[in-house]
Amino acid sequence: MAGSTHVETAVVVPPAVLRFDPRTRLLLEAPIAPTLLRLATPNVLVMFVQASVGLIETYFVARLGTDALAGVALVFPVLMLMQMMSAGAMGGGISSAVARALGAGRRADADALALHALAIAGGFGLVFTLAVLGGGRWLYAAMGGQGPSLAAALTYSNIAFSGAILIWVFNSLANVIRGTGNMAIPAAVTSVGAAALIPLSPCLIFGWGPLPRLGVAGARLRWSSTTPSGVSSSPAIYGWGGASSVCRSVACASGGRSSATF
Repeated sequence: MAGSTHVETAVVVPPAVLRFDPRTRLLLEAPIAPTLLRLATPNVLVMFVQASVGLIETYFVARLGTDALAGVALVFPVLMLMQMMSAGAMGGGISSAVARALGAGRRADADALALHALAIAGGFGLVFTLAVLGGGRWLYAAMGGQGPSLAAALTYSNIAFSGAILIWVFNSLANVIRGTGNMAIPAAVTSVGAAALIPLSPCLIFGWGPLPRLGVAGARLRWSSTTPSGVSSSPAIYGWGGASSVCRSVACASGGRSSATF
């Protein structure tokens, strides 16, 4: 039409949106069900391994008698509280924060978040150690422990919570790695540690060759030497060497572009 003007509007698309790396594009465009299954499988494996470890430990401790089994049962709720806080509550927040930082292309922030995760692990681990070592006798007595069962609970608990910082470090750094989108490494480390359980557990509990019979203390020493705290150096090497190494490796894999692993 004469005298009319036609205005064309250009849609500006941010470069980051156009330049997704293959892994991010897979998360955004692949079928939902297979993608969820692929991401969930390592965690399902970890849960299965941990449940199996608990059953195996219970079997061997039960052979020491009802007092030893009752003592371990008194410690179990407190130990699970620490595990769920370090791996689930705080750990989930660590994974989310690292993933969001990497997804936004803020790799320096992701590096800093790993340092903060380590600080959180140290602080909470120290709190659990001091609280349980200082108030364990009162707590387990209030829960009904007495006599030999209370003594077994204190033996098991003191060994377990002396290494609380290691458990927190393991779970926190494992979640830093998960935040980069790598679910396989934490699952593999946990599974390898658990694989040492079967021969090591009865050797420490009942004694074998030069190893003395340690009883319920051996059950906890076995756990501490396999999963999770004894292998915490492995995620530390992979995850702390660092969040900087892990986060930078994600950046390199995406050619310096953002990696939306949230």
